Amino acid sequence: MNTIAKRILSLILAFFIIIFLLPQNVLITSAATNAIVYEYSPMLEDRGNIYYIQRVEGDEYSYDIYRLEVATGKKTRLLSSKNDILRMMLHNDTLYYTSYEGEKDVYQTYSVSTDAKKKNTICNGCFLSLDDSGIYYTVMEGEKIKLYKRGYDSKKATLIYTGNITFSFVKNLNNTLYFTQFKEASSKLTLYTLKPKQTKLAVLTTDKIMDESVRMSPVVSDIAEINGDIYYQYGAFEGSGSYWYGTLIKLASGTNKKSVIAEQSYEEQIYHNGSSIFYNGSDSSGKHYQYNTKTGKTSSYTYKTTGTESFNILGDKTYCAKADGKELITVSRFTSGTNKSNLVKEFIKFSYKQKNNLEYSASVKKYGDYLLIPVTCMDYSDASYGWRGRCVSITWCVADSNGKILTQFQ
Repeated sequence: MNTIAKRILSLILAFFIIIFLLPQNVLITSAATNAIVYEYSPMLEDRGNIYYIQRVEGDEYSYDIYRLEVATGKKTRLLSSKNDILRMMLHNDTLYYTSYEGEKDVYQTYSVSTDAKKKNTICNGCFLSLDDSGIYYTVMEGEKIKLYKRGYDSKKATLIYTGNITFSFVKNLNNTLYFTQFKEASSKLTLYTLKPKQTKLAVLTTDKIMDESVRMSPVVSDIAEINGDIYYQYGAFEGSGSYWYGTLIKLASGTNKKSVIAEQSYEEQIYHNGSSIFYNGSDSSGKHYQYNTKTGKTSSYTYKTTGTESFNILGDKTYCAKADGKELITVSRFTSGTNKSNLVKEFIKFSYKQKNNLEYSASVKKYGDYLLIPVTCMDYSDASYGWRGRCVSITWCVADSNGKILTQFQ
């Protein structure tokens, strides 16, 4: 769960450009090809299928969208693109995605049917979200970003908002879209909402950014609704490692009264269940906090991960995955917000042979009803890759909610 992503101008676009281009400049010198499904790439689940992007690296690059039928393990390639695929969503058996076309320095949105028979060009720009009425997307024009909406069967787009280059999409939450915009002249960061039938953004709240370090590139990183109240956090990525430093805020339902839940948060995502929000202390302390949204009280507990062990809060359950350095990957599980209450030490266990000269790590993610365990193999001995190391492979194992391994993909 450590934050490694970097957002400078756009919470979505710059993240992928930086991550994709840095390793590509190195790997392009090698004739060998390597196919990897990276953890940061878009992925989604729909009706027992998992859609993912496999990046094929070598003299030429391709970005291939696959559909995995979990029940059978069957993999179907829906399309292959020469350009980075930044985002994808499904609507009525049609997959919408945006590619960054580097030669033209533009973003283009396309669609492909889930049976791979139909592919269409939708619009210029980067799509952000979908609903039953249409598609929302942005177009960058110089120093401005314009937000549009258009119907699925329409060629006409409606301009909703024009902002500066800090304007970005936060989340689609309960069919309400959230956007953020920072204005340097006033040092104000504004959070906007857009409901399905609205054609203009509405201001939800505004924060005055006083911290000089945060003012360089402040964003609202995540938002959640719990028991009618809105929780959001704003902050920035700082330092050479681009670690997240944020502030977690509660916006009370009805009154819009603000209260600070955590003055310093270290992860950009808000982890929660129906009654609590979970967040960490500094990376080295091993201290974790639970904020009870009903009582307003905060409690703490300590869980220090060892070696490459991960710490993944997924609603009511927390999962810790680790590689033993030899031939096993194990995942333990316990109740979130507790010091290993209801601990199951080997909730998931599967064989995975590991070499002494390489380093391995695992984590746990959730898509639909499935738990996905990506096992990453890294080589830090190749000096040409520097401190980042070379990603040798990532194997994804798919398990059900009972911990049974169903299938895998790479």
